[in-house]
Amino acid sequence: MEKPVIVFFVICIMLILLGGCTAVTPPSPNATTIITPVTTAVTTVPLENQTCTAYTDCVPAQCCHPTSCMNQASVRVCNVLCTASCEGPLDCGAGRCGCVNGICSVIPSASVTQVSQTSLRLTASPRRYSPLMSSTVGVGIEVNASGFDPADAIVSWNATYGYFLSWGPVDYTVQERGNPVINHGEKLYWSFIERPMSTSEPVVVIVTAADPATGQVLGSSSITLDWDSDYWVNVRNPL
Repeated sequence: MEKPVIVFFVICIMLILLGGCTAVTPPSPNATTIITPVTTAVTTVPLENQTCTAYTDCVPAQCCHPTSCMNQASVRVCNVLCTASCEGPLDCGAGRCGCVNGICSVIPSASVTQVSQTSLRLTASPRRYSPLMSSTVGVGIEVNASGFDPADAIVSWNATYGYFLSWGPVDYTVQERGNPVINHGEKLYWSFIERPMSTSEPVVVIVTAADPATGQVLGSSSITLDWDSDYWVNVRNPL
């Protein structure tokens, strides 16, 4: 037996005694490497966290580079650092959050410019009301629009307490409309029957007008009714 072969066997015997010889099989040149793709989870906002009655109810849903909107009641604490880049539909003035058909939505900047040219204001009479009064069926609320015709818009009425009535000048028949109500800006009356559980919280009536074709908010306003007693309310002067 040749000397190099003897040396090789001696080395193998020593390796077996020390820890064993491990044979490593080289990869086959025809082998295929399978790479599993990494799926990025997309965060979605539950529908109940997107409901709104006015554009001021809506805020960005994500902490960094938000892509959607949610109502303020669902806001979480943001304790992360964000990059200074402009990404997504809301960053760097690309858009804002608004209330569209009762859902918090992203409104592009082009729409923001259009919305800023329209507004909505409410007037209420009488300034003091009780269902015990015989001169009126409720607090009459009129919509005063600027930059658009309420008759061409979808107008949503919401109140934190009570309900709405219509009282037309044709036959002066009172019709209960409920709460909320959707119309085209016709005058409604707010009223109530039973006294509230607590008079410490005022009644807030919010009226929002939206474009029926695009859903863009054209204007939103509210009035506040303060309880004077169990059966009387006063219309608060606007700030």
